[in-house]
Amino acid sequence: MEDKRKNNGGHKTNGGRKPIADEQKTNAIFIAAIKQVKNVETDEEARIELAKDLLTFERGKIFISEHLFGKAKETIESNISLNDFSIKDLVNIK
Repeated sequence: MEDKRKNNGGHKTNGGRKPIADEQKTNAIFIAAIKQVKNVETDEEARIELAKDLLTFERGKIFISEHLFGKAKETIESNISLNDFSIKDLVNIK
């Protein structure tokens, strides 16, 4: 009988963070697109124009503040009691 545990876990082919070169290439593409749309010359001007556009929307303001100051800690309350659990409640069987 073959040991199938050898296929558990370990290195995944496409797992992990993408190479920094890929990130930089993607950033360069987006900066070039913003420069064309906004008719600006430098990367810094393109970033400023994008930030100005984002600040006109509520969700854009939240996005910028989360990236500048860090995302606020989220708490989730869970009030589940396993003692009162019934499978019938899940499937609506009467």
